[in-house]
Amino acid sequence: MFRKLTDFSYKRSFKEALGFYLGYLLLIVLASMILGGVSGLVLGNQSTEIGLRIGNLVAVIAVLALSFMILSKKDLSGNFGMILVALLSGILAFLGGSLLGLIPAAYLSTK
Repeated sequence: MFRKLTDFSYKRSFKEALGFYLGYLLLIVLASMILGGVSGLVLGNQSTEIGLRIGNLVAVIAVLALSFMILSKKDLSGNFGMILVALLSGILAFLGGSLLGLIPAAYLSTK
């Protein structure tokens, strides 16, 4: 389920895509917590609001980077439909964080 998480050219089954989703969800949440906590220590007063914004920004960037790395490694960057799916991951990450944004990325990993 969790094998080859960093091999973006690997075609995953549904179970492996679920492992990909869970693994990267945990990684993005941890990175967001660390960056949000550091910004809270540095900025002080408005730490909660700024921490949430930083967490959302990390989620959007990470999910878009994952989606486009998958497209690149699988030679799908010429397929307009797959590019739209990758962009959808960024939009969903903006609206619902990495919880929603990783769904299209996990789908792309099955192609």
